[in-house]
Amino acid sequence: MNYIIRLANENDLSGLCDIRNNKDLFSNYLKKCAKRELYLAIAEQDSLIVGFGVLKLKGALLPKLSDLYVKEDYRGNGIGSDLIRYRENIAKSLGYSEIFVSVDPIENPKMIKLISKYGYEPISDPYIKKAIFYNANGTTYNKTYTRIDLKKLLN
Repeated sequence: MNYIIRLANENDLSGLCDIRNNKDLFSNYLKKCAKRELYLAIAEQDSLIVGFGVLKLKGALLPKLSDLYVKEDYRGNGIGSDLIRYRENIAKSLGYSEIFVSVDPIENPKMIKLISKYGYEPISDPYIKKAIFYNANGTTYNKTYTRIDLKKLLN
């Protein structure tokens, strides 16, 4: 499968919304990109955005991988792995020696397996968190969920 990984820009907003119908979220991400508070990487095949991932540079446990998503029909082709490596390389180029990720081990065991394959190790016990989540149609709901923090040394 041929695809490219690159940084998103404002022209990608509608394509991102085709993946997750949340214009406010992606507009906010793009504004934070302009301020260098985060990087939004996208996977693109023939001008179609098939996945994305965020590298956060502001907040706790930084830099932090966040919001990895690949369209269901494109999973299993290495796109998620390439989005992880792409963001790790950005962190390295910015001078970071370690990188973090927080994952829900109950609802997302596949992500735990994927990042563990790339050398991420737990640095916390599972803990409970509350947040606002977004449905595919852009509506929101409150949710309590479990998280575990993981870290990888970048060399």
